[in-house]
Amino acid sequence: MRTSNGLVLASLNAGKLAEFQALFSAHKISLSAFESFVRNASALKHVEDMAPAATFYENAFRKCHAAFQACKLPTLADDSGLEVSGLNGAPGVHCAHFAKPTARESQDAANRKKVLDSLKNGDRKARFRCVLVMMVEGVVIRAEGVCEGRIAEKEIGQHGFGYDSIFIPDAGGGKTFAELSVEEKNKISHRALAVNELVRLMQEREIQLVRP
Repeated sequence: MRTSNGLVLASLNAGKLAEFQALFSAHKISLSAFESFVRNASALKHVEDMAPAATFYENAFRKCHAAFQACKLPTLADDSGLEVSGLNGAPGVHCAHFAKPTARESQDAANRKKVLDSLKNGDRKARFRCVLVMMVEGVVIRAEGVCEGRIAEKEIGQHGFGYDSIFIPDAGGGKTFAELSVEEKNKISHRALAVNELVRLMQEREIQLVRP
């Protein structure tokens, strides 16, 4: 075994990989794509597409365990979602497939539209939650980050992905995630907070990233 400064991300989402790579690079930890180490990486999609569990942690653990079993390297998985007060915490763990898209719209566009249409007279307070699970040599570490904010009246901004264009973080100066630069978002996002907490826990427990 030898020490390493790298993790493998249990995801096939290129946007998520890029965002996490930027966050971990600040801590001098590299993050690699799952498909770089596993020949049949597309099999992870079957795990990602499974009906969501009851909690973000259960979903993240399931993805992390499947990827770790496949690549045998220090592995990271996340499950993140938008929780809206006026929707009783929805979409929550159902964020990925909250709405049924029409033939002319993407899944993400349909999800955003459903949130906006459902909130015309509701409480717009919301939060993004991210739960991380890391596995290395039988050790499992869980970290969480929450970004408080509210739902915008309409979609604003061109950056980001998912629900970014309808979420206004409290610490974002009145802008949606999709209006912020990558650098600005990475200072306040739920994923940034979760990564910072994970690195703190790794240091506190003196966890070393190792590989064969």
